[in-house]
Amino acid sequence: MNKGKANDTASAGLLLLLFLLAIHLIKILSGQLVPDTSFCEENVYVQMSGDVASSGVYGFCQTPCLKDLLIRAGGRVPKVEKGLRSIDVLFHSGVKVDVRTDGQKLHIFKDEMSAFYKTTLGIPISLNSETLNGLTAIPGIGFEIASGIIRERDRRGRFMKVDEILSVKGIVPTLYKKICPYLIL
Repeated sequence: MNKGKANDTASAGLLLLLFLLAIHLIKILSGQLVPDTSFCEENVYVQMSGDVASSGVYGFCQTPCLKDLLIRAGGRVPKVEKGLRSIDVLFHSGVKVDVRTDGQKLHIFKDEMSAFYKTTLGIPISLNSETLNGLTAIPGIGFEIASGIIRERDRRGRFMKVDEILSVKGIVPTLYKKICPYLIL
């Protein structure tokens, strides 16, 4: 390759790099692209459904309030701001928020996210309140063991410690160690 062609190739490469850098800088300055310098050590996940633009599960770095949820799920719902007293209520990880509006008022219904979502997201499920179907969302727990957990819970009234499930037929120490991160009381 001769010197003239090498210089032309290098110049073209530098020009392309300069062009891409300029576009990136313009996006940052215009607010379209904000470099993320924060790091979430622990994410909070909340499921949104109902009369919102985009239903789904949303992750947050901090426990979100209703206003944060509404904005993340596609912006403000029409006529929401007037008279909404619960805009600053916080929602913990693993909650499902169903938003309904009748044109005049916003109705908020709070429930727990499905166990299948929770286990996928690494959110522990309650050993004392989860359903039979929900317990099967835990890797290593099938219908038989989940049924045994429900029977033992009914017999005891409730579990006082997570390790009490070791009395359930089929839960051996190795399985217990595997499923323990998925469970809370």
